[in-house]
Formats: sequence, C-alpha cells, structure tokens
Amino acid sequence: MVQNRTDELVIYCKARLVRNGQQFPKTAFILDWDNYTICCPNQVTLPFTVGGKVQFPKNICAICPVRERCTSSKTGRSVSIHPDEPLFRELQQRQLTPAGRAKLRERVAVEHSLSHIGRWQGDQARYIGTRKNLFDLRRTAVVHNLHVLAKIFTNTTEQSAT
Repeated sequence: MVQNRTDELVIYCKARLVRNGQQFPKTAFILDWDNYTICCPNQVTLPFTVGGKVQFPKNICAICPVRERCTSSKTGRSVSIHPDEPLFRELQQRQLTPAGRAKLRERVAVEHSLSHIGRWQGDQARYIGTRKNLFDLRRTAVVHNLHVLAKIFTNTTEQSAT
C-alpha cells in the first residue's frame, strides 16, 4: 500500500535514525532511483535492486582513502536497500524542515492517548472473541477520555479561582 500510494496521500511519522557506529551510515550513500545505482562516499557507483543488497568489491574497498570511515570488513562494504527506502529518505528529509517537525508535533496528543490506553489495557486480549475485546478497548478509551476531561475541568476551575 505504501509503495502504490497516490501523491495526495502524504505519510507523516518519525523516520528511524540511521546509524552505523563511527562509520558512514547508509544515508551517506547516494541512491539514484532513476538509474537504480548507488554511489559510495568515494564516488564508486554500482547498480542495485530494490529489496536487495549491494556488495562493494573488496579490491576497491581495500585501496579506498576513506575505508576506515566506511567499513572494517575484509570483503568490502555492503548496503541493503529496503523496498520502502524512498519513503524512509522522504521522511528523513521532511523531519529536517520546520514544517515537517511541526506536522510531527501534531501527532503527540494522539500518540500519548494511545500509549495511555495501551498501558491501561495491557499487551494481551482480556477476553475471548473480537466483540468483547472491542468493547473492552472502547471502555478503556472512555475512561481515558474521562480522565482527560477531569484534568481539563480541574485546571479551568483553578485558573478561574485565581
């Protein structure tokens, strides 16, 4: 669904941080989606397939001037290309902009509510059957909403008293 989405559907979620210790992360490699090629920080370009792994040749990596920053492998650097890699790169770029960060902040209230409900309800279904468990989820959501309303009314009463 993500790969076949239309341009009107924009996904907003926090991109996972890409790390590789002290070495170059995957984001240091340039992916050319028009030609399906990947270019390493030393300007070595190889073809890739979506969902596959690119293995840079060990003889090229052995003489590379940035080898210490790139890999410690004797067989050369490898980079896996996830099927949703374009989405991951899009999310990473979007969350670097002020507008993207502001859009992510809109999710906080909803995610906190879902977190509270998940904590109260637990990890496992309490009952046997979808109908009873859906009722239990709705009951927990109502209790959460009552807690939120009580907090709002308490804060409003305190502010109007001062």
